[in-house]
This record gives sequence, C-alpha cells and structure tokens, in this order.
Amino acid sequence: MSNQAQDTGTHEQLARAVISGLLPDRAHEQAEKLLTRLETPVRLALLGMPRTGKSSILNLLIGQTVLDEGVALPTCQFVHGRMAQSICTLSDGTKTAIEGVDVDRIAALSPAFVEIRMPLAALKKISVLEVVAPADPNALHRASQWAARRCDIAIWCTHDFPADEQRIWSQMPDTMKDHALLMVTRSDLLRQQGAYDEVLGAVSAVATGEFNKIIPIATPAAIGARGPDGTVNKDAFRESGGTALISAVLRQVEQGRRTALDLAEVLLLQNETALADLDAVLAASEEEESRDTAQETARLQDDAAAQDGPEDTDPEGAQTGPEPSKAEPATMAPRPEPVMSPMRRRETPAEGRVDPTEAEKVSVGIARLRNIAARRAEAGLQASPAAELQAATRAVYEHAITQIEQKAAELADQLSDLGETAPTSVITHAVDDLNWLCDYLNTNGDDSDPALQRARDTAFDAADLVQLMQMEKRDSAAIEAVSLMLQVKREMQADLAA
Repeated sequence: MSNQAQDTGTHEQLARAVISGLLPDRAHEQAEKLLTRLETPVRLALLGMPRTGKSSILNLLIGQTVLDEGVALPTCQFVHGRMAQSICTLSDGTKTAIEGVDVDRIAALSPAFVEIRMPLAALKKISVLEVVAPADPNALHRASQWAARRCDIAIWCTHDFPADEQRIWSQMPDTMKDHALLMVTRSDLLRQQGAYDEVLGAVSAVATGEFNKIIPIATPAAIGARGPDGTVNKDAFRESGGTALISAVLRQVEQGRRTALDLAEVLLLQNETALADLDAVLAASEEEESRDTAQETARLQDDAAAQDGPEDTDPEGAQTGPEPSKAEPATMAPRPEPVMSPMRRRETPAEGRVDPTEAEKVSVGIARLRNIAARRAEAGLQASPAAELQAATRAVYEHAITQIEQKAAELADQLSDLGETAPTSVITHAVDDLNWLCDYLNTNGDDSDPALQRARDTAFDAADLVQLMQMEKRDSAAIEAVSLMLQVKREMQADLAA
C-alpha cells in the first residue's frame, strides 16, 4: 500500500469513527475537529503595508487576476464556490450579495468585509484572506493579530522589511511564525537598481528565524510566465520567484495535512477498543436506514392509494359501493421500536426523539465517506513497485510496527493526561523509543536488503530530529515527535504491502 493510500485510509477511518458514535465524547470532539481540518481548504492570509504587492501575490496564488494593485477594497477573503459571487458585509452588519466579482459595485457599497466566491481549482486547496489596513503601524498590528486567529499560513509582503514592520511581526504568535513566508517583492526592480544583494542581505539578517522562508519575487514576471492557455514558461516562472512561492505554500499545505493525519492515526490508536465493533455498527446502521426508508416509502404509497383510489359513484355523485361499516374504526397497531445501534443511541436525546441537528451530522458524515471512496476509486491508487522484502526483514518490520503503534498510543495518552508537563515528557520518551528502534533495526534483519537500509536511515534521521526538538523545547515538538515515529511506521508498512 502506498503512503497516499494509507493517508486515504486514515482519513476514511476517521470519518467512519466520527459518524459511528462509538468514540468517547472528548475523543469524538477531537475527531470532528481533525476531520474538519482535513476537509477544509487551508486558510492563508496576505499581510503587510499598503502597496507592497499583496494583490499581485493573491492573483498569482489563485491563478487569475481578480484584483489590481491599489484597488480600494476592504479586507477580502477568497473561497471556492460553484459560481462567482461577492458577499459584502456592511458596517451595520447586514450582508448584500452581488453576482460575480464586480470591483466597482463592491466599492460602491463601502463594505467592511467581503467574501468572494469563485470556481477556481486553487481555492479547493487554499482560501486566501487579503488583509487591508491603513499605512499606520498600530492599525496594521491590530489587523495582523486579528488575521493570525483566522489563518493557518501567513505571507508577509514587504519591500525591505523596515523597523516598523519588524516590530509588528515580532508580536505575532510563535506558532504562526513556523508557518509564515516573507515575500520581498519588486526583486526585479532591486536588480535593476543594483540593490538586490544589499536589500536581501539586510532583510535576511533581521528576519531569519522569524519566518519559515524568505522569498524574493518579481510578481509581474511570475504572472507573465503563465500563458492565457494555461501553459507556463518554467524557466521564467522559476527565475521570477513564482516557483519558490508556490512550492513553499504547497509544502506548508501538505505539512498541515500530514500533522492532521498523524494526530488522527494517534487518536484511532488510542480508541482501538472503543472502535472494535465499528464495521458491525455501521453495517447495522445502514441496514436500519434502508429498512426505515423502505417502510416510509411503503407508507406513503399506501396513503396515496387510500386517497386516490377509484370510487363507485352514480352520475349524480351518489355512492353505489358498499355501505360504510358501522363498527368502531380500527386503530393502527403501533410500530415496534427498532433495536438501536450505538450510533443511533448517541444521536437520541433523553426524551427519545432524534435531534435533527445530530441526524444531519450523520448524513453529512455518510456523504463524506462516499466522496472519499469515490475519490480513491477515481485516483486508482496502486502500490508502487518495489523489490520483495527478505523474510528476515519482514519479521523485523512486523515487530517494529507493532512496537511503534503501542509507543505512539502511550505518547498520545501522555499528551492528553499530563497537561503542561506533557511536551517535555513526550519528547523524552520519544527520544528513548526512537533510539530503541534504531538499535533494533540496526541489529536485526537481512543486511543485504535495501529496504531495511532505507528504514534504518529514516529511523536515525527521525531520532536526530527529535533530539534537536528536545533542545528547542517547543510545545509543538511533542506532536511532531509522534508524527516522526508514525512516518517511520508508514514507510515500513508501504514496503510490507509492496
């Protein structure tokens, strides 16, 4: 099984767990949040002073010119939609919808915020928030703090990252800085002026460590490298900085997805016992739903027949059929209460009626499962060809995978139970666990097996990274450590299935 197929399997298993109702309440809430992260486009925010190229970067990211630089619009969020539409939020809180993206009509309303929906492929992966603020450091600081709570990736656009911008950025959350890009715009003009190396050197001196990556870009040249027919001049796109930007954004998107999948895998491991009957519960629920649907259809048909059935009447309308019975009308026998699966029991409040909101969630969950299955079938995922493992290596892999799953579940329990002390404890144990894995792989298996050598290299790299994380003492390092352990496991599983 390829890593992509494993990821799809984890995603589907998480969705199945959510709709089953078998998870404990706290785990169910965590699973719903993870599922939302996996199925919602990554939120990206464009920040910076006015006239630093944010709108041009926006046009480059979504693949279409929708805003010209300097257009007088408020903060706008671009999201995917089946048709182009602009939802304008006015200063009094009311909303007005405009078909299409008509900048003049939007500006005439003087909205406080605009959501712009467009049927563009890029917006299926990312939504883009362009933050507009006056050329005032205090106003930009407030706007940036507001945006930080509403985005997963930040892109700060600048000409030379002066002191005012440095101060604003220094107050952004550290977690945001790990997923932020600094775009030095107008790099073509800097080259023409002979100031490219000087400006980039000065920016790097103050911004390195504050951003995930610093990228110089000539945005007009990057946009121009894309032809009207969708073709791209790869050399021009790379030289302009467009390739570096798109690659960096996609890398951040994939890292976010990878983290969510790792957390989902850990959550599923933690709740293995609770989910033991998952397949049976979902099958019973589908059977019950089909039975209920059939019964409802039959009832509606019976009602229609009773109302529309033919009657024997004479020309004057007098009834000529049998006399109505004078006996007391029969009462309908009550329907037996169906035996309820755990999923239905979870949805049913104490008064015995299904909460429509919860029922809707179940329907949405089932639709998600079908969509995931359809996408998987469409993709036609197949295992990548690889040499068959030696018998000794296969046995080593199977034992190592079992141990990693057990250790990852134990670390996940620590993250849930230890509170503020969890990161330090988890990192310490992850170092020990990965060192054990390195020793085990290094002293067992068939040394001539290239797959085993790859697994050894991956395990040693993971161990080195976790030790570095231990020194950094970042809270997010605990999750990353568990993710690294699971990455080693996935690679071994892919070799086993090949």
